[in-house]
Parts: sequence; C-alpha cells; structure tokens
Amino acid sequence: MDAKKDQRLMVDNLVIEDIVRHANLSGSETVLEVGAGNGHLTVELAEHAGNVIAVEKDRELCKTLRERVKRCGNVTVLEGDALKLKLPACDKIVSNLPYSVSRRITVRLLEHGFREAFLLYQREFAQKLAAKPGGENYRFVTALVQSTCAVTLLMDVPASAFRPQPRVSSTLVMLAQRIRPCNEYVAFLQELFNHKNKNVSNILGKLQGGISASWLSKKPVDMKPEELAGLFALVSGKSIDGKGG
Repeated sequence: MDAKKDQRLMVDNLVIEDIVRHANLSGSETVLEVGAGNGHLTVELAEHAGNVIAVEKDRELCKTLRERVKRCGNVTVLEGDALKLKLPACDKIVSNLPYSVSRRITVRLLEHGFREAFLLYQREFAQKLAAKPGGENYRFVTALVQSTCAVTLLMDVPASAFRPQPRVSSTLVMLAQRIRPCNEYVAFLQELFNHKNKNVSNILGKLQGGISASWLSKKPVDMKPEELAGLFALVSGKSIDGKGG
C-alpha cells in the first residue's frame, strides 16, 4: 500500500470536534489513534483524554505530528504500520482509517481489544458493518463485527472535510465491543464466508456431527451473527473468545 496515496488528512475543525464529542472521552482514559496523519485530530483528542497513543506509518507526517503534539504533554507517537506493530492497551480507539485497509485494520483492532471505537470509514464500508443477513453487503467482516460488538452509524462526513478530497463520503461508526474474538473464530468465519453461498454441510464436511439439520442446510450469508457464533461453539467446543465451552 502506498501510504501517501491512501492518506486523507482531516482538515475540518467542526467535524473533528464532532468526532471527539461522540467519543465522550474522560481524563482517565487512554485513546489509540490509528493513522494520525499530521495531528489535527490528535491534538483535539489530547485535550479531552488522559493519554493519546498516535500511530502513523508515513515518516514525513510523523515529523509534522511530533512537532504539533509537543505542547500537549500526553501524546505518544508510534511510527510504523498499525497492521504490524504491537499495539498498546487502550480504553477507546478514535481513528480516521485508510480506506484501502479498512477490513484488515478492523479485524486487527477487534483482536487487539477495546471498550469502544469511533472509526471513520468510507460510507459504503460502514454500511457493510451494519448490514443484515441475506443481503449483498453481508460479509465476513459484518458477521465478525456484529458477533463481537454493538454497531452504531453515528454521522456522515462529506468529502470536503479532507485533503485531498476523496470521491466518496465517509461515515463515523461506533463499535462497543462485548467480546474479544480469538484467532480461531476469525479464521472460522473467514472460511465460511469464502464459501458464503454454499450450504454449511458442504463447507464443514466431517466436522458437521452434532449440528442441527436446520443449520446445516443454511448458507453462511443467511445466518445471523449469533448463529455463526453458535456454530463455531459446536464445531470447536469453544466460545468465540477462545474459552472452553
């Protein structure tokens, strides 16, 4: 991924204030910001949170970011790829995410764990996160997010809020995490949705013992998130957080 080509810097101060207002931060909370850019959102976060950990991949932007947050006193800048770095513990995540890695970084953040995340996505992707079973937008990431989090679409953000301007609008999404998924559950869902229009019985093969015929005749794309979580528990003997059933 070309980091510069994918970078959309937030420049609208009113939008930034709205995002931070939705996050409802307190002075006791540690906030993780992925893709901090040149720090416009970072500075606003620092005024409301106890500590801010800002991750930025681009070296030039990191220089600008470090200079901008010098006066804050509660911001730590990590230079590197959030898909590869060991991410620190946090209470909340507030980020303007790169469109091209939306799915991958969402999975990474879910596996990392948080209480609440306020994430700015391309509007089309945000709608996938809130999609219902059976629809075209119901995907692997939909099922993963909805089986581990409560999903709320908070507000749309126009392209004019960014530089350079994208061709599409964005949507701020709140994820309130209930369960931190284990790697096995993530891989299980991925495999199911690689064959989302096949019957479960055809996907599971020899692993289908003890599963009701009604579930075996369903397709993953038609199953509710809680059904998919239940299917994983039957196949693996574990709950989706990896603990024994």
